[in-house]
Amino acid sequence: MIELIVYMGIIVAVLLLDLALTKVIKVGNPAENIFWEAVEDSWNEMNIKSQIYHTGYRIDFNRDRMVFIPGDRRIKRKTIDYPGTLELKQHVQFSVADDGFESPRTIHWYTTDGQEKYQQRIQLGWSGYRLKTIY
Repeated sequence: MIELIVYMGIIVAVLLLDLALTKVIKVGNPAENIFWEAVEDSWNEMNIKSQIYHTGYRIDFNRDRMVFIPGDRRIKRKTIDYPGTLELKQHVQFSVADDGFESPRTIHWYTTDGQEKYQQRIQLGWSGYRLKTIY
C-alpha cells in the first residue's frame, strides 16, 4: 500500500511539473504577447470598421511598426510598434478590399539576432491570419 502511495505521488509530481513547464513555455516573452494581442485586436477592429464603412484598408509593415490605414478618412489610423525583440527584414505592404478580400501571403518575423521566430500567414477573405511559432 505504501509503495502504491509513493508511486502515485511520483506520477502526480511529474504531471504537475509538466503542467508548470508548459505554462512557462507558453508565456514566452511578455512584450511579444502584448504585441500579438494588439495585432489581433487591431485586425478585428479593421474587419468590423471595413464592413460598417464599406471601405478598404492598407496595412504597412514598416521596419519598426505596423500601420493600419483605412480608405475612409473618417476612420483613424492605428499604429502598433514592434517589441524590441522582433524585426522584419523588409517592408511589407498589402491591401484589404472593401469586400474583405485579402491576398494570401506570409510575413516572416525575426529575432534581433536574425533567426526566424514567427510566420504570420494571411488568409483570403475575413478569416484573418494564423501565427506559427518557428522556435
